[in-house]
Amino acid sequence: MPVTRQNQFALQMPRLWFTLAYALVLVVGVLSLIPAPDIGSSDKLAHFLTYAILSASFSLIVERQRSLWLVLSGLIAYGLILEFLQGLTDYRMEDMADALANSLGVITGLIFFFSPLHGKLRRLERWLIARF
Repeated sequence: MPVTRQNQFALQMPRLWFTLAYALVLVVGVLSLIPAPDIGSSDKLAHFLTYAILSASFSLIVERQRSLWLVLSGLIAYGLILEFLQGLTDYRMEDMADALANSLGVITGLIFFFSPLHGKLRRLERWLIARF
């Protein structure tokens, strides 16, 4: 398909990119609910970075700015649900500071929608399609 002004930022393989992003969500969910070694209070940075990466992944994929509200609300809700579920286990504990770190990471990751990387993913995809 020739690149026109209207479709220059449309992903050609959105299903692939969303599948990869949801796979990351699944990995985070599994790792959040299995027993893990205690790494102390330094885990707040890990929570922040994990959710920033999740949010950035979806922010780079979505086409419209209003879709960011779905990314924001969906990932914050996901982080809250996982924290609640951790409280139901014998080997994890619910921590609202973790939920706050998750939420701040989600908000930070949204910035990638407005970054040059948003367009670069589309150019990378077109390059990959042309080569394979």
